Amino acid sequence: MPIRQSKRLQKLGNSFTLSGVRRSHAGSYVCRIETSPAIEVTHTLDVQYPATVRRLSPRLQHVVQGSSVTLECGADGNPPATITWTRQQGHLPSGSRMHEGRSITLSNADHDVEGTYICTAKNGLGHPSSTDMTIEIQYPPDVTTEESLLHTGVGRYVELVCRVHGRPVPTVSWTKQGRPLLSEHYVFSHDTQHRHTLTIQEVREEDFGEYTCTAESPLGRTNTSIRLTGLPRVPRVTSSPAGGERTTYTLTWVAESHTPVIMYRLQYRRHKERLIHNPSAGQWNIRLYSPNGPAGGPALAPLSSGPVQQMTHAITDLEPATDYEATVAVENKFGWSGDSEIFHFYTKKAEVALGKSIRGGGGCTRPALLTTTASLLASLTTALLLLGPPAAL
Repeated sequence: MPIRQSKRLQKLGNSFTLSGVRRSHAGSYVCRIETSPAIEVTHTLDVQYPATVRRLSPRLQHVVQGSSVTLECGADGNPPATITWTRQQGHLPSGSRMHEGRSITLSNADHDVEGTYICTAKNGLGHPSSTDMTIEIQYPPDVTTEESLLHTGVGRYVELVCRVHGRPVPTVSWTKQGRPLLSEHYVFSHDTQHRHTLTIQEVREEDFGEYTCTAESPLGRTNTSIRLTGLPRVPRVTSSPAGGERTTYTLTWVAESHTPVIMYRLQYRRHKERLIHNPSAGQWNIRLYSPNGPAGGPALAPLSSGPVQQMTHAITDLEPATDYEATVAVENKFGWSGDSEIFHFYTKKAEVALGKSIRGGGGCTRPALLTTTASLLASLTTALLLLGPPAAL
């Protein structure tokens, strides 16, 4: 097609000058000299321009947990552009900082895949061109509790809390032993930190029981349970393992109960490692006591005014220098607590009189035997010094 002169294309002698070059000007230009035969000279114009990038995938994608997703973008530029992928939050899920190619595929999508991905095109001309795409992971509801067992008392204020996560945002409901909570006695609330709370301003006896927090979304349904109880907490032993008496040990523990303790159960026995010669001695001695028992009963510290109560009991008829183990449980009007962790203690060693014969067996431990032997040797040495050297024969 013949070229006509214009403001951009001017003929100067045997040359044409093209100003304001555009991409559309790229192509082959033929200079033809009308001779016989005609002479033609072809000139090719290659117009170079910076790269521009465009998204070929949606800017925001909701991806179900465990599935795969592919992000893709295209680029235009001359020379052809190089396309790279980076992540706004840092490294890519693969661990690398950058991925090269028109697309990137993310498999088995999970929370670590979530974020904004940046597609960048550059060809060495001008500034790189970028666009971004965001992935949000959708996952089934997940419910956890801050405490699965809540100890309280009648008239107390209590909050039952469950933490709910999920996308899309799950709906949350509360039930008590399978029945919806419709009474104004219960107050429901939640905050922006996924914390859902069931509040009871004043607990009644009929409020004790199992509550269920249920979360549901199009991706699934799940729940967790919280038990509200008037039972005492498991006691915690606070006394020192080292006993100060030979045949008596005072056990001290903390019991938390929102109603008065009416009974406690004490179990103790010799430590198993010392029962090789007398296995029957390893049977638990189990005793029940009332904190308000008659005079002459077990020694008890005064009960505290609050739910945390300090309690003591003097265990008698023990053997000196012997290891024991014990557990304790307490009871209130609603029932028994669990047993405390096994607590190990030992009694003070007995003092052996000088000259008394020493017999083997379970009644004398090694430290007592060594101490007694050392005392006898010292006494014999003193006696020999007093007698003086033997007379010459």
